[in-house]
Amino acid sequence: MNMIDSHMHLGLADVDLPAILRRMDENGIEMSWLLTWEETDPPLKHLYIPLPPEPILEAHAKYPGRFIPFYAPDPTDPEAGKRITQSVQRGIRGCGELKVSIRWEDPVIEQYLEVVQSHRLPLVFHMEEPRYQYVPSAEGFFQWLLERLLNDKFNGISRYYLNKLAEHTGILRRRIEMNRVCFPGILFDFAFLEQRLVQFPQIRFIAHGPDFWNHISVTRHPMYIHQKGSYSTFGIIDRLLESYPNLYCDISGLSGYNALRRDRKMARSFLEKHSDKVLYGTDNTTLPLLELLRSMKLGKEQMDKILRKNALRVLE
Repeated sequence: MNMIDSHMHLGLADVDLPAILRRMDENGIEMSWLLTWEETDPPLKHLYIPLPPEPILEAHAKYPGRFIPFYAPDPTDPEAGKRITQSVQRGIRGCGELKVSIRWEDPVIEQYLEVVQSHRLPLVFHMEEPRYQYVPSAEGFFQWLLERLLNDKFNGISRYYLNKLAEHTGILRRRIEMNRVCFPGILFDFAFLEQRLVQFPQIRFIAHGPDFWNHISVTRHPMYIHQKGSYSTFGIIDRLLESYPNLYCDISGLSGYNALRRDRKMARSFLEKHSDKVLYGTDNTTLPLLELLRSMKLGKEQMDKILRKNALRVLE
């Protein structure tokens, strides 16, 4: 079956155009959505990788049958609406990836979504909770080690216990507090997301990211970046997907893969229930997501929707 990768970036993780085409051919991917990343003032500048629309449009012009171009300008840019309109005239088919440190209730988001809806574009967006990020103040092994242990190493477990140690004993507290930066999160507020779903019914919202997928379950532990373990009750994303016909999600990246792997029985039930709403994607990873999906033994029609048909439908 020819599949569609609904979440791919040109230039992320050193993945250039030949590498993307090679990966697509090796894995039976007929088409990929190529998404940008644009943020004018990222709070963690060392983690920001600008992914502009020009290379995407060039790739689409060269291989129009293989790539679907998306573009999401930063909503805080006064010219964002104009840029969306101009990009549509140049062949952009969707808005994404919207990945900026802003909240859904911000007035600039409302203006932004009005333009997106006027062009009937699907919107791929990222959700990530606020956190403290340790930023080394100098070079050296100790600073490197703290940066790893206090950020993403071991799925947040080392960060959780080191912060507890500092809080209760004072060990490393001053150093940690001096070198940590508040990351304000990305579009993480579900209550206002729900309001936007109601307000903009013609936009097909496609959710992605750790904050979205951690809410596949009701229970969450502050220890983990990506939640672990089995659960018995679905979280808020189950209700939102069921309640709003214009909300979709993609299972790309570690966040989507982890959400399906942590409890396969519940994940299978989730995919069966929402097979009309789930899109396959990789987000430039090589995780065995396709093998995981196949191991769940969904029906053929359900797999067809997830791997291809849903991606085509949201572009209609």
